[in-house]
Amino acid sequence: MIPNAMTSTGPYAGLWSHLKSIDHTIERIVLVDSSQKLSELDKDRLMALQKFLKGGIEIDLTSKNPFEALLSYKISAEPEYSSAIDLRSRINDIPEFNNFLKKAKKGYDEKIKRLIDFIDNYLKDAKEPELFQKKDEKEEFVVLRSIIHSLLSDAEFAMRC
Repeated sequence: MIPNAMTSTGPYAGLWSHLKSIDHTIERIVLVDSSQKLSELDKDRLMALQKFLKGGIEIDLTSKNPFEALLSYKISAEPEYSSAIDLRSRINDIPEFNNFLKKAKKGYDEKIKRLIDFIDNYLKDAKEPELFQKKDEKEEFVVLRSIIHSLLSDAEFAMRC
């Protein structure tokens, strides 16, 4: 990031931009009637979300500051935000996440794994011919979007501080 832009937007601008891009992808997915109509960017954003959620299962609890890793310079095509955020503590209070699979009495790890598998299956369905498409489950998208919105509001707050 350009140093001048960093001083005007704060160190969380990259995280906010990353989450906002994922949010726009989920919004587009909900509007299209088939996973076959996804753009390559949409598929890439879904894979980034999947990677982000996987990082929420394998969080390093020894870090004193969960956003500390966001401030360090990394050389990669895409920063690794999941290692910097304790996803478990961030999303446990989201009503949509708490109500997701509530009847099945699933815990945090099972819910996250289910969302990861859902994204994986959705991406696989995008490769199948239209004839074999299944009806998309919207509940998972609602849960994913509520998680992203919560993290976006945290990033916006951090940018303003």
